[in-house]
Amino acid sequence: MNDLEELGAFRAQVPEPGRDRLAPGRERLVRAAGGRSRPRVPMWRAGLAAGIAVSGAAAAVAVVADRHDPAPPITARPVSATQVLERAARTVAGRPDHRPAPGQWVYTRTYQAGQKDAPSFMRHMESWVRFDGRKSAQYDGPPGKRPRLEVTNVGRDGDSEERSPAQWYDYLRALPDDASALLAGIDRRGKSYNAENHGRLYSTEDGRDQWVFGRLADFLGQGPSTPQSRRATIFRALARIPRVQVKEGTKDALGRPGITVSRTGPDGLREEFVLARGTYDYLGRRFVVVEEQRLPRSRAGGGGPAVIPAGTVTGEQAVERTAVVDRPGQRP
Repeated sequence: MNDLEELGAFRAQVPEPGRDRLAPGRERLVRAAGGRSRPRVPMWRAGLAAGIAVSGAAAAVAVVADRHDPAPPITARPVSATQVLERAARTVAGRPDHRPAPGQWVYTRTYQAGQKDAPSFMRHMESWVRFDGRKSAQYDGPPGKRPRLEVTNVGRDGDSEERSPAQWYDYLRALPDDASALLAGIDRRGKSYNAENHGRLYSTEDGRDQWVFGRLADFLGQGPSTPQSRRATIFRALARIPRVQVKEGTKDALGRPGITVSRTGPDGLREEFVLARGTYDYLGRRFVVVEEQRLPRSRAGGGGPAVIPAGTVTGEQAVERTAVVDRPGQRP
C-alpha cells in the first residue's frame, strides 16, 4: 500500500479524535488529498472539488484528463497583509451587486490537482447549476462518443450548509458589512459547528483562527454567489486574523500571476488562496504541508506510517472561468 492509499484509508480507520491537537489537521490533510469529509461538516469545507461551493447534489461536472503540471509552493516576496487586503477591499467595494435571476445558470470551469501519483491527479471540471438550485447540468457520454448534455433535478438533504447559489447569495448579502461584526458572527458559527462535531474542528485559539480563515476563503470562492459588497468586508476581516500572510508575484495552479493570501495552522498545513492582480478576483486554492506529517499505518497492510514531506502540495484548484449564463450548456 502506497502513501496515497494510506491517506485514503486514514479517515475510516482512526477513532474519534480526543485531545490530540493534530487530529483536526490530519482530517484536513486527508480532505485536501481527496479523502472523505466527516458528517455534518459543511460541504464547502470539504476542499477543492468545486470552483463554487454549492449543493453536493448540484455540483454536476464533466471531467477531462489533463497533463498540466501544478505550480510549486509560493516563493515570492512577502508584503503587508493589512495594506494589500485593504487595497483589495477598496477596489471591489465600488462594484455594484447583481443578483442573478432564479432561472439563470451559474457556469463554472475549474482545474483541480491532487498530490502527485493520486488516481485523479489532474483534471478539468465543468458544471452548470441553476441559480435557484433546482437543476444542474453536465456533459456526459461513453468514451469516444460525442458528449451529451444531461440536465437533472436536484434534491436536498436538509443540511443547513447545502445551499443553492441563490441561498448562498442571500446568506452572504445578509452578513454584517463591518469586519469586526463579521468575524464575531463567524466565530459564533464556528463554536456551534465545533460543539456539533465534538471538538473536531479545532481545539486551540490558533486552530479557531485557522478555521475562520478557511471559511472566509470559501466565501470568496462562491463566484457569482458572493456579492461584491461582501467581498470588501471579507478582505478586511481576513486582515484582522493573526498570522495571515500575503505574497505578491505568485502564480495559481494554472500559472496565472496573482497575489497569495495564506495562513498556517497548528497542524503544520498551510491553506492558501490566490487573487488576480489588479482585480482581486478569486483564482483558486492550494494546501501545502509545512511540517512533515506522519500518519498511522493502515489496518489493511503492514509497513510503517505514511510520511508526507514538508513542502508537499496535497491539493490545489484554479477557477478557470465562472459566470452567469441563460441556459445549461452555454459557455461565456
